[in-house]
Amino acid sequence: MATSSFNKDFILKSKKEVESFIKILEKTSKPIKIDKNLVSPEKEKEGVEKLKKIFSH
Repeated sequence: MATSSFNKDFILKSKKEVESFIKILEKTSKPIKIDKNLVSPEKEKEGVEKLKKIFSH
């Protein structure tokens, strides 16, 4: 799989980097409104088929 070789480890080397990372984690995001037309059963099926084609190569 494409992400199996992706290195997910990272190091925060400075106090500024740590503080910035903490701010990102603490930041509350607004709820995301989903367009129901994009997630209809037909669109979901189309998306699944596209992903199958992409990953089958």
